[in-house]
Amino acid sequence: MGRRIKHTSRDVEELARLMLAEAIGEGVQGMNMVGSVVANRVEADCAPDFKGLRNIRHAIYQTIPGTNIPHFEPVLNGTLYTQRPTEADLQRARNLLQGDREPRARMNLWFFNPSPGKKYRAPCTETMPRSPSTKFDFAYRNHCFYVAVPGYCPEFYR
Repeated sequence: MGRRIKHTSRDVEELARLMLAEAIGEGVQGMNMVGSVVANRVEADCAPDFKGLRNIRHAIYQTIPGTNIPHFEPVLNGTLYTQRPTEADLQRARNLLQGDREPRARMNLWFFNPSPGKKYRAPCTETMPRSPSTKFDFAYRNHCFYVAVPGYCPEFYR
């Protein structure tokens, strides 16, 4: 379980759309892992990467510091805006925001797909590109999931 995150119906819809855009081909568990990472970032509230993320929309639209490039590929390429979540998709997002995180991704603050648009996943790297404070944790289908290096974000890793 994670912390409950205050949310609106718009937050629920945006999280559901991100989960679909990022991981629809990975089934419910893959979408829940992606959603868990986004919710974890709001819960973490630690510098430098996640300080001040007060809601899900802040986390979804956050940019890589100093670049103005969105963290999440579906925001960058526009696929976030083409998703039409069903009631089941919305309920999955609500559950995550109520604190019901996917257990396997409960401590992850990063993920990425090293082979977007491909039917295979390239090998995961030891650290996530552009994020030296990370270390590889596990892979699930097309995504690589990362945790922080020791000492990073003690507010979350207590």
